[in-house]
Amino acid sequence: MKKFLVVLFILSSVSYSNAQIENDKWSITGELMLPAGMGNKMFKNYLNGLVYAHPKIQYKPFKHWYVAFGPKYMYYKVNQFRIPFEPGVSDDSVSNHQKVYSMTGGMHVLGGDIELGWTSWVGPRLGLEFGVRGGIAQHWFMTSGTRKYGKQEVVAAYVEPLVSIILASDEAVAYRWIVGYNFTGYQFTGTRIGSTTSGGYTEKDLRAPTQSIFVGFAISLYFNNQRSDVFLDEPSGE
Repeated sequence: MKKFLVVLFILSSVSYSNAQIENDKWSITGELMLPAGMGNKMFKNYLNGLVYAHPKIQYKPFKHWYVAFGPKYMYYKVNQFRIPFEPGVSDDSVSNHQKVYSMTGGMHVLGGDIELGWTSWVGPRLGLEFGVRGGIAQHWFMTSGTRKYGKQEVVAAYVEPLVSIILASDEAVAYRWIVGYNFTGYQFTGTRIGSTTSGGYTEKDLRAPTQSIFVGFAISLYFNNQRSDVFLDEPSGE
């Protein structure tokens, strides 16, 4: 982590002054991250996070404070090697009478949120951002288990604190490295994905809140900033 920050500092120090983003009141950001289950042990072991996509529009009403809003989509795939075998749900038609742990499917999450935070440029091209966003999301559990035992859905609120390290590419574009944490207000149990067994987890394990950590990258476009590469649009001279 320290080496990464040192590299960012060096990159920002050697940048030219004409690469600075001077107007950052309005921006649009596309985030692509990888989530991983935390908290609830069954949720952590039964579901593997594959994608977290979150576009947002951001506005700075004050020098260092911003507000943003946007939709989100997440997908977690069931870990077929961690879920106990269940007749009619898993496939056991293999040679040598061995059971195959093959529950398929996953959890889709679609929601939207509002984010409040603090941001600052600490150099011509290097910036830091701290935010907290909260919203509501619909969760669809669609697995081979839910096809047999019944469809499972839940609507829950969530809160996500996050930090971003920003590196400006030019006067209008910047790249971000993001780390955040998700707290979701519902209890995860095996019945969510159509499992009828406890899987060896205790009530204490299942009472733990449903959480996720996420890490990823993003690209931001800042409005009303003239780029320095205007020569691309100019005719070549003879």
